[in-house]
Amino acid sequence: MKLHVFTKTKRFLSLSLLGLAVVFIPAGSIAAQPGIIAMGDSLGEGVQAADAAWQTQVFSYLNWVSYQMDGDLSLPYIKTNLFGIVGNTEDRSRIFPARINTNVAVSGATVNSLLYERASALTEEDINTEAELVLYPRLQTQIEYVESAQPAMIICWIGNNDVLSAAFSFGNMNTSQLTPVADFERDYIALTDRLGALVTNNGSKVVFANIPDITDIGFLVDRATAEEMTGFTVELPDGHYTSVIGVLLMKFSGNDDVVGDPNFVLDNEETAEIQDRIQSFNSIIQHQASRVGMPVVDMNAMFADSIVNPPIFAGIPLTTNILGGLFSLDGVHPSNIGHALVANEFIRTMNQAFNMNVPELSQNILTLLFLLDPSIDKDGDGKASGRLGVGLIETLAFLFGFTGDSDDLTPNQAADNSYSY
Repeated sequence: MKLHVFTKTKRFLSLSLLGLAVVFIPAGSIAAQPGIIAMGDSLGEGVQAADAAWQTQVFSYLNWVSYQMDGDLSLPYIKTNLFGIVGNTEDRSRIFPARINTNVAVSGATVNSLLYERASALTEEDINTEAELVLYPRLQTQIEYVESAQPAMIICWIGNNDVLSAAFSFGNMNTSQLTPVADFERDYIALTDRLGALVTNNGSKVVFANIPDITDIGFLVDRATAEEMTGFTVELPDGHYTSVIGVLLMKFSGNDDVVGDPNFVLDNEETAEIQDRIQSFNSIIQHQASRVGMPVVDMNAMFADSIVNPPIFAGIPLTTNILGGLFSLDGVHPSNIGHALVANEFIRTMNQAFNMNVPELSQNILTLLFLLDPSIDKDGDGKASGRLGVGLIETLAFLFGFTGDSDDLTPNQAADNSYSY
């Protein structure tokens, strides 16, 4: 299909996608024993650009998996504003606060907190953590809710935050924040023991997922990318990474002093330690899932392959760079098209493991999602359309000129493939 055909019908497709998103929002009450329940972290909650709001949650991989299954997964739809950020409950609230939602993934969750962080808010006014924002009105942990609901299908992608904090802690980037292997193994055994009991006693099916190499996320920046973004020489050795925030500090200060501070840099030894820790965690995930006879979605392999063989839509390859396609504006959480690709990976694993026949998202739907994705610079002008009003990062991106492109895919710009990555 010619690119200009997509361009001419962009307005129609935008309206169609909006209608599809509205369909995702359930109107009725949730069944006492749902067919699908999802647990996890910010990836499951639907965070993009450091905020989870209904505008991002409807495009989460979990929502797509449920939609393709004709499932009954319901989301904790959150409303935010210009300054909202995930974890801040003063500026963010649930649209349907009394609803018992069946996606209980909580941003920031580790394996340990999935097991033991219990929501305790008795009223909406008492909500002061992300876990309570998602879980209210329950007085449970994620795993306790799953055990009480006894669903037919459980999706559990957890463990990313057990390594991610080493890279994502602004001004404190170091490996001391990695979860110790023994602690991770203890908690993952406890998790699989409890989910395995549901498999044995309730006939539940569980699908796990492993941890991608977080040193490849768009949030981490090497020397070449830092120099491209700042426009001047950056003294960052090979194999060392700073963060997007560090690059912004350099850009606005006009110098690279920030990379002289080890708290703003992951060196090659720290990077290797993170990668080794991920391998250890993934071995534990695979072993424990196999112990209870359940499959693991190999997200590590999927993301690694997407770097070597980038998905291409309308002639444009997706990259891990900010505005490059795979990640949203924060460089950590997937974009709309990134979530859709993750959803298809889950569907393929579930179909094979459970002899299911769930249809994958088609190439036409994937292309549509790519073309309308607000996090991607599709015309090569250094700007994306963005989601102004959906959180602080979106607001800052607009003010700094990274978003606000009102016509991100014009025929002239798209025709000559003049894109920068």
